[in-house]
Formats: sequence, C-alpha cells, structure tokens
Amino acid sequence: MLWKLFFCYFLLHYTPVFSSDGTLRVMTFNIWLSGASVNHGLQKIAKHIAILNPDIVALQEVENVYVVGNLTQMLGGTWTGIHRQNQSLPDVAVLTRHDIHAHSYTDTSKGIGVRILVDQWYFINFWSMHLDYLAFGPYAAYNKLVTSMDQILAGEHPRFRHGRVENMEELKNNSRMAAWRRKSEIVPVIVAGDFNTPSHLDWTDATKDRHGGWSVVWPATKAMQDMKFIDSFRALHPDVDQDPGYTWSTVNKFNAEWDYAIPEPQDRIDFIFYQGKLNPIKSFTYAGSEPLKPIPYHKDNDYPSDHFAVITEFDVKDIL
Repeated sequence: MLWKLFFCYFLLHYTPVFSSDGTLRVMTFNIWLSGASVNHGLQKIAKHIAILNPDIVALQEVENVYVVGNLTQMLGGTWTGIHRQNQSLPDVAVLTRHDIHAHSYTDTSKGIGVRILVDQWYFINFWSMHLDYLAFGPYAAYNKLVTSMDQILAGEHPRFRHGRVENMEELKNNSRMAAWRRKSEIVPVIVAGDFNTPSHLDWTDATKDRHGGWSVVWPATKAMQDMKFIDSFRALHPDVDQDPGYTWSTVNKFNAEWDYAIPEPQDRIDFIFYQGKLNPIKSFTYAGSEPLKPIPYHKDNDYPSDHFAVITEFDVKDIL
C-alpha cells in the first residue's frame, strides 16, 4: 500500500524533461516477464518510462492482455498503447504519448507494427520486435568444442522450428512492411526490440579477440542492414571497443546451473533501427540510477529488467 501511495505521488509531482521541438525520443524496453521478476515490478516499469519520457516505446515480454492498459493508466496523460492481437500472451506491444492509427496495425509471429501520428505533425511507422530467444549465438561462439561457423549459425535457422532467420524473413515479407519501406522517404520506419542476437557490426575481424576468436555475420542484424535500416546506436558509437553498448544483461552475470561460477556472455542484443529522414543525435543504454544486485539477489532492485533499455533521440526537422 505504501508503495502505491509513493508511486502515485511520484507521477503527480515528477516533472519530466521533455525533448526540444523537432526531436523524437524512442525507447525499447524488455520488461522481464512484465515486472514479475522484481517486487512492485509493473509500477517500476511505469516509473522508469516516466523518468525517460520517450515519445514511443517498444515493449517485449508483455505477459498478458492487461499489461498495456495498466501501464498507460499508471503513466496517465495522453499515454496509449497496443499489444499483439488475438494472443493471451501478447509478448510485444507499443506505447506512445501520441496517436496510434489502429487501422494501420499489422503483425508477424514475433512483432507488431503501427502508424503513429506525432504531435499532429508527422507520421512514424513503428515496429516492436522480440525474436526467438533459443540458441543464443554467443553460447556456441564461446564453446571450445565448436570448430566451424556452420555450428554457430545453426542456431539462427534451426531445422525443426522457426529461428531468428525465419523471424526476419517474416518481417521482410510482411506486405505492410514492404509498403512502408517503399515510402520510407515520406514516412520514416523504425524497428525496435530485443533481437536475442548480437550485431554483425560488433563481431568483426577487428573485435574477434573479445568474441571467442570469431568474426560472425549474425543474420538478423545483417537482414536489417540489407533492408536499408541503420543501427542508431552503432551509427553514433562506431567504436565497439570503446562503446560496446551491452544490453544483456543488467543482472544475469553468471549461470545459475553452475552455482553462479561460470560467466554469462554479455552482449548488445537490443536495437533501434531506422530508415528515412531521421537523424539520430543521441543514443544510450539505461538501467536506472540505483545500484543493481545480480541474480539471485535481484528481487528488490529498483530497475525491473534483466535487459538494459535503449533510447535513441532523433532530429526530425527534415520530415516536418
């Protein structure tokens, strides 16, 4: 009860820092089982969104059909949202302080796309994605028994289920996405989410010493590049050694099955891609301001996710 009173007080009295005119702030946020992994998790999710005050948020791990409504109610104001339709476990959603054109809704098995009218001025076509989480590539790359690239990439397109390669093919072949891409010089397209894979821009020959000796063209991020999308974080932070931008993980640092004695691979797996007349001017990762305790001591953490959020601010003057 005290927590609820505190949170209501916070939202009533907190004055967010609004972006200046001509900018668009986008956030991607894996909300870790909709906040169930920490105490008062849903309230903490809303709190951190309110602190950052993005224009649009891509959510992943939306565990039921009530999460979006509960979050927008907590956030108040003009906040609205939409989750993947006809699913008891939606998994992906979009929140925004602006107007969602419901008739624009489209989806794949791993994402949703909508058109958003920002400040009654301009449109953004926006996707929230959450790709297949199994067969995390770095597990293979750091395994000393692995001797070939085929072994590493087998997890990206498994024979008996749809993997990340198939997830990206589905996105590429979505008819509305194809139309949006054709007209991206008129209406920009943003694809944000948890891709559950590193970036091929990070695992290069120059950085293979930090990646188990491998340079890997990870198919999911390469597919985004082939579709003419730009990785906003890496565009502003081209030096992988200086700015690795890891988003996995805030709290998952060691493997529980080995009594937390074996390190968990850390990597950049959450992205904000864009196409069209947008200019990224700032991009950063975020996990709140309070110290975080790792798993299994995480339940009282203020920041509610096992992923860092990613925030990119765009200059939109070219499309106004």
